[in-house]
Amino acid sequence: MDVGFPLMGHWIPRAFRVWLPIMGSSVWPRRSGDCARLIFPNGIALAIRKTGNLKSIFMNGIGIPSIDVCFLDSFSYARSLCELDLSNSFISDELLCLVAEANLPLNKLVLSRCFCFTFDGIYVLLSKYQSLAYLDLEGANFLNDESIIELAKFFGNLTFINLSLCSKLTNSTLFNLVGNCPLLTIINLERTNLGVEAFPAEIVVNPRVKSLHLGWNNNLNDECMKMASYVCPNLEVLDVTYCSGITEEGILEVLKSCVQIRCLEISRCQGVNNLELDFELPKLEVLQAEGLAINDEALASIGKRCGRLSRLNLEGCLNVTARGVEGVIVNCKALKEMNLRWCNNVSVDIVAWMVLSRPSLRKITLPCGSVPTANQRNFFLRHGCLVCQG
Repeated sequence: MDVGFPLMGHWIPRAFRVWLPIMGSSVWPRRSGDCARLIFPNGIALAIRKTGNLKSIFMNGIGIPSIDVCFLDSFSYARSLCELDLSNSFISDELLCLVAEANLPLNKLVLSRCFCFTFDGIYVLLSKYQSLAYLDLEGANFLNDESIIELAKFFGNLTFINLSLCSKLTNSTLFNLVGNCPLLTIINLERTNLGVEAFPAEIVVNPRVKSLHLGWNNNLNDECMKMASYVCPNLEVLDVTYCSGITEEGILEVLKSCVQIRCLEISRCQGVNNLELDFELPKLEVLQAEGLAINDEALASIGKRCGRLSRLNLEGCLNVTARGVEGVIVNCKALKEMNLRWCNNVSVDIVAWMVLSRPSLRKITLPCGSVPTANQRNFFLRHGCLVCQG
């Protein structure tokens, strides 16, 4: 028989994971048709205290700017807690200090878009949990380059870090993370201030970094991309979506240096006017090139040099015609998805040829205004390909 504990009049079974999606500060929405139940801090504390085998806690949108007495020792009961997610919540330094004092086996901490806590609180917490592998501080806008240098001495075991929406962070943070965090594999620095400030005096190569997510950094430039490719030679995923300061020169420099690239996202990079390749990209599988001024010649070169390409997004590439598409279809034998939405110079007459010529295709998004008939849809589906209206 399942053993549980009472919470707001209901028996909650013991579990290894507790998820409390709370709207506003204290509402827990139940199944459709049931009335909303209120969960106050003492209810959350009770859940923590009564579930000794708890491994993960996900509490979204809670409001605990100051600590209720019920919270004072609740975390000390969660002796097995490995993951703590308080996303979108009002939390305090005092709460972070209580978590620090609990000496939990914590390896994942998510404080994405949280409010009210400061550098002092996160410093105390991270100093106690230097074994963390996963850290998400998205939107902690008080962080700057100097504070990251202070915190980085606790990052020795990090493999993932998210510092997106921390607008005070510049080039210094990126290269300090790469140089001082030997186990890091994934770095998220979207919507920061990359491209501003000089590079650190000492640049350290880190072959473990596999993914850089740097989208929406308007000041990011080719020089920064060249340095990034130098310090991250084994890069597999690069996302610079909406980075208007980057040109094809910077992208090509990365591709030449990082031959392990599997996924390249350069959508809406206004400075990338074309991308003609004269070297092989043997491992590239995903290319997100939405809204670029790419033409048929460049597209044909991509088809010839990227034999393992499986997903290609050309949405809004107005210079592409059927000739460029043919070059990809002929050469990319592993191609599964192609998005041609808003590619209004591509005739829909080519779609049947695409499906029959490339059996690996599973999805094609047509240019806007093109509507396949029911018979056409069924014909394409019989060949294993879903053709969608643009």
